[in-house]
Amino acid sequence: MTIYSHSRLETYRNCPLKYKFQYLDKIKREEESIEAFLGSRFHEAMETIYRKIRFEIISLNDLIAFYENSWERKFHDKVIISDDSRKAEDYKKLGKQFIKDYYHRYHPFNQTKILGVERIIMVNLDNNGRYRLRGFIDRLDRTYKGTYEIHDYKTSGSLPEQSKMDIDRQLALYQIAVQNMWNDVDEVELVWHYVAFDKEIRSSRSGRELADLKRETVDLIKKIENTREFLPNESVLCGWCYYKDICPLFKHEYKLRHVEKWKCLNDEGLKLVNEFAKLDSNKKTYAAKIKEIDETLEEMKIAVIEYAENLGLEVITGSNHQLKVSSSEKYHVPGKGTEERKNLIKLLDKLDKLEELSTLDSPELKRALKEKRWESDILDKIKEFVELKKITSVHLSKNKEV
Repeated sequence: MTIYSHSRLETYRNCPLKYKFQYLDKIKREEESIEAFLGSRFHEAMETIYRKIRFEIISLNDLIAFYENSWERKFHDKVIISDDSRKAEDYKKLGKQFIKDYYHRYHPFNQTKILGVERIIMVNLDNNGRYRLRGFIDRLDRTYKGTYEIHDYKTSGSLPEQSKMDIDRQLALYQIAVQNMWNDVDEVELVWHYVAFDKEIRSSRSGRELADLKRETVDLIKKIENTREFLPNESVLCGWCYYKDICPLFKHEYKLRHVEKWKCLNDEGLKLVNEFAKLDSNKKTYAAKIKEIDETLEEMKIAVIEYAENLGLEVITGSNHQLKVSSSEKYHVPGKGTEERKNLIKLLDKLDKLEELSTLDSPELKRALKEKRWESDILDKIKEFVELKKITSVHLSKNKEV
């Protein structure tokens, strides 16, 4: 029976294919983003504070020394810095500032009673134990008023709005586990420390909200277990993914980035894309030119028709071609759904002519008017709703041999 975690479920939500690579195929990757590396080092510093708190309050200098030593020992060449304008040292200094801000805000760390640090918890999502979720609580406290607090440290560079945290799933799932640990757990607060902003965000969940969350989480697990095709989902998170070399969305780009430049130029896929892009660009250029030519031809047609009417011509001759100008009159019947058409139908019905036209068949009505099929007074009434338009066309052809 699979025991899930919040991160495992979020991986599926964000990208089913990454879920398959990581949890089903168990493809290991040594790469680590600098943001994740910094987050781990900050969490270690927090763990150091609160594990020692029963016996001593660690000094800020000792805490910074611990952080720097851990950074140097654990830093490796697989740490990825996606921002080319930044270096590892920039992030190291950032983490040091996070620790200083946190230390000064909460020292001497006696605001609550510490119940657990990096505590493993198990969330039962149903009554039968079929669906379970494992998690790690960064810090579990109890206030002196009896409220339990679930703390989570965030080193993210963006600060979410309160509305987002009020629907956050991770700590709410952990609350379900905490409420089953002891009989006196009545009030629970979820607390996020966004240390880049020296800010706490707090939220709480009702029993109804937790019941809904359990049901939604079970539904998600069922969906995962019934998935047969794990498709990639492209998003901003792809920038931090470690499976680009095997992902169908990125593996060709990854291949080109990791071979010598002269070899890239011989890549068949690269050549196909370049040629396709070139032809597509030409097509767009031609389309714009054709549109421009069509507009010019329409202007010339007006000039041709005016010239022919002024001189009483039907054919205008050029060096190798000729233009034939012809005119015809066509009746325009009001379109379906218009008020004019409704009034026309009422008139035809009143004149007992509607059945002859198969309710209202536009071509048949036009023929009746053209053939003057009815008395002139009837035709005049109908023509009040039907517009007679003069259509003049211009046709190009080669000169006839004489």
